[in-house]
Amino acid sequence: MILLNPEYTLFFLLPFIVFFLFLMGDRSRKALMRDMKRQKAYAGRALKGPLLILLGLILAVFALMRPVSHPEEQIIKQEGRNIVFLVDVSRSMLAEDLVPNRLDRARFDIQAAIPLLRGNRVALVAFAGDSILKCPLTTDYAFFNQAVDELSVYSVTRGGSCMGDAIRTVINDLFPEEKSFMDIILITDGEDQETFPLEAAYKARDKGIRLIAIGMGNTENPTAIPDDSDTGEEYLIYQEKVVFSSPDMEGLQEIAAASQKGWAVSVPRGSINIAEILDRLDGESQETGSYSHINYSEYYQWILLPAFLLIFSAVYMRKRFAL
Repeated sequence: MILLNPEYTLFFLLPFIVFFLFLMGDRSRKALMRDMKRQKAYAGRALKGPLLILLGLILAVFALMRPVSHPEEQIIKQEGRNIVFLVDVSRSMLAEDLVPNRLDRARFDIQAAIPLLRGNRVALVAFAGDSILKCPLTTDYAFFNQAVDELSVYSVTRGGSCMGDAIRTVINDLFPEEKSFMDIILITDGEDQETFPLEAAYKARDKGIRLIAIGMGNTENPTAIPDDSDTGEEYLIYQEKVVFSSPDMEGLQEIAAASQKGWAVSVPRGSINIAEILDRLDGESQETGSYSHINYSEYYQWILLPAFLLIFSAVYMRKRFAL
């Protein structure tokens, strides 16, 4: 027999403390009885109640320690997909047409969707003028959540929005071999700087990688980009003009369509409906990992039953005798 909670061993002191307190209480009652015959009858029955409570509490503590036997190992397989979140962290993602801004909106929505990602291997890549792997493909969702939480415009060393290079980085570094069930969720404002993202999407298609492009921001009214530097300006200035940003949804739709069964999603307001995206991906999956679980034959319920009966009997006896 195995005890799963041996740390509760010290709790065995509790029944004896309770037993001692009951005896002290009974002595006080006995001292008040002047009738010797009644005192003799009381002495015979007074000890039974505390003894029953003592035995009941000992059994209850033993049940709390969870005695088990016959351990059997069970291998539980996890099935899902390999999903890479490719997030634009360029300064244009600071535009506030989404609340609180495009980048923070993306962070919050990814974190909110983590419970829905269970079973999938997930990764995180940040990009602007260059790309950096923030979290490799993993089922460690706590680590993934921390990596998402740390995303900022300072996650990469170079400014810009080299989307094509970022897609190629994911393909080469995270999907170097021919695999199935691979997806890139690209979150960006859709502004690329001559890095041939369409050609990168064709390369993704050749490797069977699906690309879902999410365009962040208002497509009808370009939004000024806040200046978070020390210039003292409220908005980013280039050639003495305020810089405005608007997602290029046509370009994103073309990029997504060039991949393996990809599609584009516009987010002009509100939040990213990642749940809907995952629902469309759930049709196909593969084994992404496994973990071991030990099953036991439990006995605590068979020990608690007599424990409760003993304690109930003791309480009943004391009430009846008190009458």
